[in-house]
Amino acid sequence: MSLSDLKHTLRKLEFPACAKEALIKIEQLLVGRAAPTSKQLDIAMDVISEFVFCETDRRGNRRGLNPLQELQLIDIICDYLSACTNDTTKNTIFLSLFGGMENQRKLKVLSILASMAVSASSTPVLLAVGVWLQQMGCSSQQSLQLVENVIKDHFFLNTSNQLALKSLATTAPQFVSNFITAVTELYMHDLQKAKKMPPKNLLEVITSWVYSNPSLCMSAQLNPAALPSGSIPMAAVTPLAGLIHWCALAPLYIDDDTEMEEIPIKKIKLEDEKPSIVKSLPSKALSESELYIKLHLGVLHSLRAGRRTHGPPTAVNAQHLAALTPLVQAYAHQLLKFGVKLQSETKLQDCLDRIGQAVQVALANGCVYGNISNLLAALDTLPENRLLRIIIKSHQQSI
Repeated sequence: MSLSDLKHTLRKLEFPACAKEALIKIEQLLVGRAAPTSKQLDIAMDVISEFVFCETDRRGNRRGLNPLQELQLIDIICDYLSACTNDTTKNTIFLSLFGGMENQRKLKVLSILASMAVSASSTPVLLAVGVWLQQMGCSSQQSLQLVENVIKDHFFLNTSNQLALKSLATTAPQFVSNFITAVTELYMHDLQKAKKMPPKNLLEVITSWVYSNPSLCMSAQLNPAALPSGSIPMAAVTPLAGLIHWCALAPLYIDDDTEMEEIPIKKIKLEDEKPSIVKSLPSKALSESELYIKLHLGVLHSLRAGRRTHGPPTAVNAQHLAALTPLVQAYAHQLLKFGVKLQSETKLQDCLDRIGQAVQVALANGCVYGNISNLLAALDTLPENRLLRIIIKSHQQSI
């Protein structure tokens, strides 16, 4: 079918019916035994522009979707992905719809789609979003914008959906792994500027994800994305280096902890009895610093789980770890200005201890790739810390 015939067929339908039919036609164009031709790709992009996102009309005039139509389109895409049983087909269509993403209107639709998928724990949609994050690059501007929108919708308030959020690590681990990788790019990157800390609810959920499932951070690497024929797979980057940054820098960022919250009174209704009010046993929510301690322990377990039995290490980039050093040096420099002795400064020493522990576990388990000599040289420039000094010396001798 020629492009003109295809468009003529689809123009007989009003939105949203034309979008639903367009997805079927796009699948026929792009999915097959061989990679689609450049002509087929061009036709598919034309169909997506006019009949899915309604960016132009039949005369080429610019238009767009209104808010109601956006929701209708999201519903159609959700239904399509949920009904699609082949991962390659699903990812092919999803990446053709949202690949490139210079278009802010498309990114808005994708952000709403991802947020709704998180609310509904929609595994097919979340796995497709996880592949999109990886192919776009978890640190790309588009990925960070998407992740920020999901955080605003789900992680700023300590709401009742925490249990549902925590379950995503089991139902959509590849999405969660790539999501955390992107999230670590958003916070705690500059000690000199205003402190940008993750919301506590986000920290609680990520801590639960990582602590409860040591293999989670490797999920995107252990389960390669099923991509369209002829496409170039982007390497999956684990969130481990970013999480090591968080845990190491947390003592430098966090001020004195506020009092821990007590779990509220619960109402329990027993069978054949009137409702009664029962106070639960006193229970304390973890403070922010305690959450980072728990997350740090989860990261160390994850590094052990990230050990490769064959092939080169892929869990942590040595350069990403070395990027910690200028941040810690800047903090130490500020302390020296005020005449503080670095070896007795508790927060700095906690930070250096955590760096040492993470580096030791990562190197001992063969998780680090890249230039390890440069990493050790960078760590050697940090303020004096007994544990870190022993670890650096030990590994320098073994290289």
